[in-house]
Amino acid sequence: LKPPIAAVLRELSALTGNSQSALVAELLEEAAPVFTRMVRILRAAEQAKRAVKDELVSGMEAAQTRLEGQLGLALTELDAFEGQLLGTAERVLRRRGRSAAVSGDAAAQRQPPISNRGVRSPKKTTVRKMKGGGHGSL
Repeated sequence: LKPPIAAVLRELSALTGNSQSALVAELLEEAAPVFTRMVRILRAAEQAKRAVKDELVSGMEAAQTRLEGQLGLALTELDAFEGQLLGTAERVLRRRGRSAAVSGDAAAQRQPPISNRGVRSPKKTTVRKMKGGGHGSL
């Protein structure tokens, strides 16, 4: 006990003629109903805390199960779409391959058309001189 409380108990003991332990026992007996109620309240709070925790865990597990189910459906749909897309792409590539084989070299088909702008003859042309000076002399 703290010194001020111990001093009060000593003085009460001296004034009443009862021992300090008898005084403490009497005080505790009178407060027993309050202690009993406190114990019931604390037990109920602990049970409520466990129940809330259990409900929370149960709710989270149920939500996880639903999300996993939805994710499974989404992945199934994605797989189906992917299969359709790949099938279409393969058909287009096969068609392109056949048309390139029919019309000749596929690489040549993809070349841009040849342009004549700025094209010069690769041979050098020579200037011919006319006989006789080139001024029309007779």
